[in-house]
Amino acid sequence: MSSESLPINPAAFAEAIKELPLSSLHSKVLELRNSIAHLHRSNAELRLFLAESDDTEEEKKELQSYVTENEGVIVSMSVRVELLKTELEHRGQPWIEVEEKAEENGEETTEVPVTNGSEGESRDSNGNADANAGQEEDGVYL
Repeated sequence: MSSESLPINPAAFAEAIKELPLSSLHSKVLELRNSIAHLHRSNAELRLFLAESDDTEEEKKELQSYVTENEGVIVSMSVRVELLKTELEHRGQPWIEVEEKAEENGEETTEVPVTNGSEGESRDSNGNADANAGQEEDGVYL
């Protein structure tokens, strides 16, 4: 991206996604979540490098500015994910919230909002019905 171009603002993004088919909305959610995970991982690596580095304070400030910039991009992308969620729900589609902890640790997640199949039917990232859906599992539910 050139230094002169800027991403569209949230209102323009919300308007633009109204015209997209459901499959494109889902793809965009996955793309944004993947980007967010990579930014979290990059920031973790930068912070580790900063902690262990013998660089000058000036060099460390420059690296810290990259971490800060990435955090701003993460916020912007998270806003877009919320706008996509709103659009999907506006279309009457269910939304499956992905575990935030995985994203914070830079792990890739594979759950996507469910839009085809029976209401509440669980599907994997390939759209296949979950064979274990509806079966009770032992454990603590919060």
